[in-house]
Amino acid sequence: MNTFCNFGEKNFKGITNIIFSLAILIIILQIIQIGFTYFQKEAFNYLYKPLNLIFSTLSLLMSIFLYLTTKNMVIKAARIIFLAITTAYFTMSVLWITGLLHDTFDVDSYRLFLSIFVGFMAVSFKISSLGNTNIHPALLFVLSFVFLILFGTFTLMLPAAAYKHLTITQALFTSTSAVTVTGLAILDTGKDFTLFGQTIIIILIQLGGLGVLTVTNIFALVFKTSSSFKNRMMVSDMIKELDNNNTFSTLFKIVFLTFLIEAIGAILIYISIYDAENVSDNPLFFSIFHAISAFCNGGFSTLSNSLYEQSVRYNYFLQLIISWLIISGGLGYSVMINHYLQIKNFILSKLSMITRIGIRHKNEMTRTTTNSRIILVTSSLLLLSGTLLFMISEYNGTLQEHSLFGKFVVSFFNSTTPRTAGFNNINMADMGIPALMLMMALMWIGASPGSTGGGIKTTTFAVASLNLWNQIKGKDKLIIKFKEIPATAINQVNAVILLSIFAISFGTFLMSIFDPYIQFKQILFECISAYSTVGLSVGITPQLSELSHFTLIILMFLGRVSFLTFLIGIFSRIFREEKGNEPYYPKENVFIN
Repeated sequence: MNTFCNFGEKNFKGITNIIFSLAILIIILQIIQIGFTYFQKEAFNYLYKPLNLIFSTLSLLMSIFLYLTTKNMVIKAARIIFLAITTAYFTMSVLWITGLLHDTFDVDSYRLFLSIFVGFMAVSFKISSLGNTNIHPALLFVLSFVFLILFGTFTLMLPAAAYKHLTITQALFTSTSAVTVTGLAILDTGKDFTLFGQTIIIILIQLGGLGVLTVTNIFALVFKTSSSFKNRMMVSDMIKELDNNNTFSTLFKIVFLTFLIEAIGAILIYISIYDAENVSDNPLFFSIFHAISAFCNGGFSTLSNSLYEQSVRYNYFLQLIISWLIISGGLGYSVMINHYLQIKNFILSKLSMITRIGIRHKNEMTRTTTNSRIILVTSSLLLLSGTLLFMISEYNGTLQEHSLFGKFVVSFFNSTTPRTAGFNNINMADMGIPALMLMMALMWIGASPGSTGGGIKTTTFAVASLNLWNQIKGKDKLIIKFKEIPATAINQVNAVILLSIFAISFGTFLMSIFDPYIQFKQILFECISAYSTVGLSVGITPQLSELSHFTLIILMFLGRVSFLTFLIGIFSRIFREEKGNEPYYPKENVFIN
């Protein structure tokens, strides 16, 4: 064993380069195998099967080496997972090349998926190292989502993923909707996709919700336990971590909190539907799928009519669980970690008072940040006002079939879900104009920054509203709780709002040309839902033309990566302007009002 470890340490760089090269080759060959029919499959597999076995063997040996050569418990836990995945991949590769158990289950499809997944893990180190290059972080962030969407499109077109052949538009739309955690669908997730296809969708939602660079940097730590200062700065900006010394500990906290909340949510969902009839033939998968989809604000459901399905329409406990998951995912990781540290300090300080336990705790300075305060206050006000206004608007409409308690729960749910979640427990097409306008306003505002949700964000709305009030009062500086909001933040707020209005308006304009027979209010609702990555629809998505579907794909993509971030990334690549001291120019006033 020592000889094995010593050999690995001496040749680590060379072996990893071979594995990374093979990973790229494996992914390319898989695309050739599935996408091009004019290749002779038997001759192709005669060459490809041994190569696949070599890659799976090297991946397994690398995972064993990595596990044996670390003492850090956090890294060790990550490497155990990597070892389990590579073991499964190696097993499937052996079964595939020997032809065993092919009649029991689809070995080729699972082997194919694992090969791409292990390949993705292997190239993660290279992707994360791009943070050390001259590529602008904004462009790298955008490209990471492009890569994941294309990867999802390819995997969803696999024969084992759906009960029918998917066109490239259907696969691209579904992949984009999943990766951008939107939830708009042109196919029935529960009926058109197999269990394998649904698993792909939920993985895309999880990766899209966490962020590709978050995941790749976690995967990269499986291979290497340190990172450059520049890369830490990039990741810190991405996850909204002010102290870059805590970047990777924050990454692990994000992943830990995500899986913890999703696990609790899955257990509660399972309890809520365990005795219910006609919900799902596989309640465990149903619970996991909806927990991930809700926390990531994905909006995908295996039920044809989402939570409006007759079997769960009056299951208010399930709807409250989904609401809790949506709110948790939409608050943002910075808020969750901020309060996690406060709760941790409080518990440890109380336990340290008990001398028998022997816990020594040095109380860390933690406070509710201005960012957290704005998010919590704004989110609470939006939830409260949204619930009351929806109940007033739809009391004798879509809420008529529910009891008084049911009316409140359904109203609360419909105040929560437009904040980029996409689940529905009413017939959206039956809503009146007031409720429809309320939904569009809530969708446009969306979730909070650094969260799994979209929209212009709660902080953007709050700062814009407070700045408007400041202008009315004739004040120049925006002060919140004795802290001044810098002019750069206010400028960014104005840019985000203007770009969102432009994107939604132009998308609505194009779709009105492509599908002139559909009502304007329905198209506008669809465009706001797509750009804000919500996923709610009044039922027109499958009826739209292919050009309208492509318009929605672009809106979903721009909404998830942020239109402003996209433009910054493109601008930095084209013009390559270097930052420096700007010259001073004389000021001249412009008439505004």
